[in-house]
Amino acid sequence: MFLTRFPLLAFALLTSCAAPAPQTGAVAGADRATASTRERADAIDGVKFTFRSDGPIRGTPLVRAGAVYFGSGDGSVYALDARSGALRWRFATRGAVMSSPAAADGRLYVSSRDGHLYCLDAASGALRWRHRFAADLGAQNYWDYLLSSPTIVGDRVFIGAGDGHLYAFDAASGRIAWTFDAGARIRSTPAVGNGLVVVGTMAGRVVAVAAASGALQWSFASDGAAQTFADKGNDTTSIFASPVLAGALVTVGARDGSLYALELASGKLAWRSTHDGSSWILSSAFDGDTLYVGSGSALIVQAADPATGTERWRFKTRGAVFSSIAIARDTLLFSDFTGTLYAIDSRNGASRWQFPMGGRSLSTPVVADGVVYAASDSGVLFALSVAPAAPTPTAKSAPRRLVYWEGMKSPAAYGWFRNGVDGAILGQLKGAGYEQVTSAELVAFMRGATGASGPSVVVFADDRMPAELLDATAGVPLVRKYLESGGKVVLLGPNPAIYKTDPVSGELVDIDTAAPDPIFAVRYPAPNIAGGFYASTPTPAGRAIGMRSFAIGYQPLDPGTQGDRFTALALDEFGNASAWLKGYGGRPGTGLLQLAVSRQDVADLSEVQAAIEYGVGW
Repeated sequence: MFLTRFPLLAFALLTSCAAPAPQTGAVAGADRATASTRERADAIDGVKFTFRSDGPIRGTPLVRAGAVYFGSGDGSVYALDARSGALRWRFATRGAVMSSPAAADGRLYVSSRDGHLYCLDAASGALRWRHRFAADLGAQNYWDYLLSSPTIVGDRVFIGAGDGHLYAFDAASGRIAWTFDAGARIRSTPAVGNGLVVVGTMAGRVVAVAAASGALQWSFASDGAAQTFADKGNDTTSIFASPVLAGALVTVGARDGSLYALELASGKLAWRSTHDGSSWILSSAFDGDTLYVGSGSALIVQAADPATGTERWRFKTRGAVFSSIAIARDTLLFSDFTGTLYAIDSRNGASRWQFPMGGRSLSTPVVADGVVYAASDSGVLFALSVAPAAPTPTAKSAPRRLVYWEGMKSPAAYGWFRNGVDGAILGQLKGAGYEQVTSAELVAFMRGATGASGPSVVVFADDRMPAELLDATAGVPLVRKYLESGGKVVLLGPNPAIYKTDPVSGELVDIDTAAPDPIFAVRYPAPNIAGGFYASTPTPAGRAIGMRSFAIGYQPLDPGTQGDRFTALALDEFGNASAWLKGYGGRPGTGLLQLAVSRQDVADLSEVQAAIEYGVGW
């Protein structure tokens, strides 16, 4: 079966913030999902299942007793079977559920934009009790993406609200044990430990109250507390991130651009640091030895000494890290605003794997029972199977991702794509970190590429292939040598080898569907047998990498005539393969990958990037 380390969001198209789970050090109660686990997540090998809600998923999924719980922007709380993804129940609120659920004693707690904290029966979804908060304070909604999430300790549920109060509820009855008036909206999720409840506010303050009584113990004003939106045309006041307890310190990131470390007992400043002086610091995590910090526009995740804030290493992301940072042994997992799920080595920041989810992500991933659960604004919850063995990243095995595109030779030149789709493909791939290469550069690269030189993939953005790659006059064509050495070639339109074009003008001269066979060992049927555009549906192998919906395929192949190492990923109405992978003896997932994106409508390539990058070696 074709499995991928980077399953995609909707491959079948073919044409911390306020709500993370508490980190290590934030006492969360025995039944609360935490973002730290002793499970492994240093490699994944496939999509176990996907589940689509009708809105963005921004909270952290919770896995308990064989179920996975999460809220969605569609206003619902979902409970799925954690192994199969089958829906167990769905509870509708009257507002977007932009918080993370917590569970204890068979009860599930979650807050909604409708202004309520809900307590539900975890097994059935039946309402046990609910509390309505007062109206949100203030009119500012600047990047107010997440709600405070409940934290459970013993028989108490602690949560902040937009009405400016920190609440402690009796977990069973919903009776209010105490409230504390913080004077400003609270979107930060409470950290609880050493008898204190610590939370940040939109007024730029960190407050600590007694867990037993709600009495104020201390209050710390960040620099942002003295700033206004008008100062820089940006929110440099709020503390949306959730505090993290690190021994005798509590750390919290602020939108004034600083990470603050405060003495837990007194609230006095121990140290502060910044990533660049202005970038929001959005989340942090602590593993008992190292502090991990996620940043906004600085586009980094940083490891720091918890005693001093001194940087140990940093990892460059492609987008802001609103996600909190989950810890799975020596692997850190988090997502960013490009919708990428990252796994990196906690000891040095080396990349282990990446997975594109197809929409900006603010949700924190979790690992439970050999599965990574992650979500994004695409509204899809992904369950990714943890691989049985972990790769060892080295500089030698760092993958190369290339995209070939040189444009039309003349107005008469033939091109498969219309309406600038090829240019859009190029732009998206370059934005994702691919290197654009010319014909000469691509030829030189393929001549030097071997299995020992490290994994690589080449995407042909305009569905044309330099003649030097296909030339068989001197023996085996260069592109075939590259494939046999463990390289990967990705076609997003019909195989370019079928086109016979004028070498000067690029004008189409003839079409020969038999031409690819001696080069790629792939048999293409004659146009009268396999012409046209037909609805295609994923095969079991396709579903294993995340393919769910129908597609419009073209130039399909008869899978029964393709020999060994051929995997059909989607079949059309006649049982022919419209998406497939042909292997040549390299690592699983390498070889010739045929996909089909729309010829005339710009596609979201994040939906196929996972299939492109599978087997390339993250």
